[in-house]
Amino acid sequence: MKTAIQATFSGYGSLPCTLFSAYDQERRILVIAKEAKFRSDRHEKCVVITNDPDIPRDTFFADEDMKPAISAFYSLLHGVSTDNRTARLTYADSVQRANPEGSIERDGIDAGGPRYRISDSVTCLQVAALATCLYAYRSDSVEQSVVMAEKLAAMMMGGGILTI
Repeated sequence: MKTAIQATFSGYGSLPCTLFSAYDQERRILVIAKEAKFRSDRHEKCVVITNDPDIPRDTFFADEDMKPAISAFYSLLHGVSTDNRTARLTYADSVQRANPEGSIERDGIDAGGPRYRISDSVTCLQVAALATCLYAYRSDSVEQSVVMAEKLAAMMMGGGILTI
């Protein structure tokens, strides 16, 4: 299944903006596709992610989501799709500046995991990309839970062995 994603952000460096992406859950590939002017209305069939409480949305991105979003970004950036060779995160040529890697500095590791410092100049576009990565990463977890529940239900209905 492919999910169209619209991430609309304001309040960070540069102008408010909207970033369109697509996530292929089967292949586990996120494509950051297109930047657009800030829009508060939902584009047809898109999941909406925003940090603006006044915008109708599917997912709200709060300040406390930044660390998990960065972790999701690095997981996708260094991950490989289900074909074991394609990168899990790609950017269209026109939105290379959405890549937040240049605005993130690793600041060691503590008992809570990796620590990061984010540049004051991080842009709305880069934060939109981070939020999109977090959405894709979390949707993988939901999908895995659904598959496991379906296997468990099948086992209970018809007998059999459940492998995890």
